[in-house]
Amino acid sequence: MRRFVPLTNSGWFCCMVAVVAYVAGWQLGWIELMVLSAGCIVALLSAVPFVIGRTRLDIDRTLDPDRVVVGEPARAVLRLTNAGRSPSPPRLVEDKVGRLAVCIDVPALVSGQTTEALYRLPSERRGRYQVGPAVLVKSDPLGLMRRESVHTKTDTLWVHPLRTALQPLPVGFAKDLEGPTSDASPAGDVAFHALREYQAGDNFRHIHWLSTARAGEVMVRQYVDNRKPEMAVLLDDRASSYEGDAFEVAVQIAASIVVSSKLQQQPVSLWFGARSLSGRARPTSMEEVLDALSVVEPVGSRDLASAVRSVLRVERGVSALVPITGSIDTDDLHAAIQPSRRSARVLATRVWPEEAQRGALPGATLFDVAELGQFRFAWNRLTG
Repeated sequence: MRRFVPLTNSGWFCCMVAVVAYVAGWQLGWIELMVLSAGCIVALLSAVPFVIGRTRLDIDRTLDPDRVVVGEPARAVLRLTNAGRSPSPPRLVEDKVGRLAVCIDVPALVSGQTTEALYRLPSERRGRYQVGPAVLVKSDPLGLMRRESVHTKTDTLWVHPLRTALQPLPVGFAKDLEGPTSDASPAGDVAFHALREYQAGDNFRHIHWLSTARAGEVMVRQYVDNRKPEMAVLLDDRASSYEGDAFEVAVQIAASIVVSSKLQQQPVSLWFGARSLSGRARPTSMEEVLDALSVVEPVGSRDLASAVRSVLRVERGVSALVPITGSIDTDDLHAAIQPSRRSARVLATRVWPEEAQRGALPGATLFDVAELGQFRFAWNRLTG
């Protein structure tokens, strides 16, 4: 019934009062109740003109921008155009942001006129927020009837975790004598890659005189780094490992390592427990990795050691493993990383309060931190 009669809760209450007052007034002979019933009926009939008819209002929404880092400003821009031939009266538009509704008062518009409405989007916490659809609302002044019509699609706002710039990890393992070489590798190692024209700043000792004589211009040898590290970041997914905001800090650390490695063109994979978010089996862009980190939440059904074995089984050739967890005991952490110590360098991170007991991890580097700034200082001190 409510699908065909656009009555609000107040409208249904008014309708019920009209019926009850009429019946009671008829049975008891009270003229006051009959007047009350008539007043309710008049109010309901007066609301009908406000909700009937068709309003040709085109609504377009854009997010500016659609991806932000936690704390950065984001906004939605609604462009509303009267596409009809006659002027449109003032209307109310509701745009949904997650579970919240943003109410926008649209002024009267002549035919073809456009107006814009801006409002702020939530970006205080990482996550994925559905924006829309925008709903055009027709309602009477008493709020007895309400009619809605959907006018836009749903857009997505991604709020990425905080991150910071980190120094590149300098340690890797060459898989053969000369190792893989590429144009993207930095110069300065012992592996000869190619001959190229001299550029300002090149070492004169790298000039190849025979090729210079043949080409008629200065040619130099290009050397590349044949020990480029391949890193795997493992974010512990067990809720039992984290207290307070520790998981948010762990996500920030993972995002910082992955983004910094990708910007430095170093191979990196990211795992959330035993699930690959980025790696050999799941090639992704930096934007896709940050989108994935925006929505991860700790649940956990497997132990950390099982996740480590999954990473080593899939990400073959990993030279550095970076497990990130919370308040886990040192002995338990040591047992979890044991399978990786022979094939990769381990740089483990525990996120827990400042007053927590610190420890050492035999055969591995251990970072005990409480927030992202501490991790950045410790990491850059190690790699610098």
